[in-house]
Amino acid sequence: MKSLLDLLRGIYRHPFKTAQYIFAAFSMLFTAVKAVDHFLPSVQIQGYVPLTILLLVSVGFGFKKVWKPSRIEIAIANSHTTIEVVFDDLFKQAGIRTIAVSQFFDTYLGKLVSDKSVHGIFIKQCFGGHSESLDKQLGDQLKGVASSEVQKVEGKTKSYAVGTTALITVNDDQYILFALTSADPQTLKASADVTMMWVALHEVWQRARIESGGRAVNLPLVGGGLSGLGLPTRDLLNLIILSAITETKAKEVTQRIRIVLTRDRFEDLDLREVAKHWRE
Repeated sequence: MKSLLDLLRGIYRHPFKTAQYIFAAFSMLFTAVKAVDHFLPSVQIQGYVPLTILLLVSVGFGFKKVWKPSRIEIAIANSHTTIEVVFDDLFKQAGIRTIAVSQFFDTYLGKLVSDKSVHGIFIKQCFGGHSESLDKQLGDQLKGVASSEVQKVEGKTKSYAVGTTALITVNDDQYILFALTSADPQTLKASADVTMMWVALHEVWQRARIESGGRAVNLPLVGGGLSGLGLPTRDLLNLIILSAITETKAKEVTQRIRIVLTRDRFEDLDLREVAKHWRE
């Protein structure tokens, strides 16, 4: 069913390309048939059946060119772990979910937390846009964790080390919030680099080993939002996959690690190429 939906999306997004691919394939095949008829008169390729076959092959070629999968799996060699990459909604995935936040663990929507970020959507969907109960859980989780005071124009002033984690429970669901970005005290602009992301992911895997209990661990495309990492989608995805493989080789985190991409990234990469890269 998902493959069919992926195909329909491809046709819908690229109707003219689909028609061009079908026409090009049919033209080449028809020319080849005519050449055979001309040079080998004894071979007769005529009638509705050969024409129907040509049309079906051409349509199949056109559909294959515009179809892209929305889900792949990459088995990590010499382990029981599979990495799944899927275009879907993070909040609909079974298992424990991870969300990147700033080193201040800010929770107020607006300048501090964009309502379009995964963090902002989490606050809106799980806490109705209000931070009181979330702040209470964060206070309990971060009690005794080393921090430093930073003067900011707005928001929380305790800054925690990159990779600091907090386990948040919402009904029957659990989330690991982890510090990824720093924030400018004056402009409040979030920023991160590859080193910060690698360290943060390492700490996420460490916490996930403890908390997942064999459940799937779900990550969004970390570093792909307002963190300012500036890497293309495929590079970000490969960095997360490499981190997951590295940690799994050291010690299993869980048997299924799921990287959840938003649909607005669909045109940015072909998951078949990602799977091929990691299977070679």
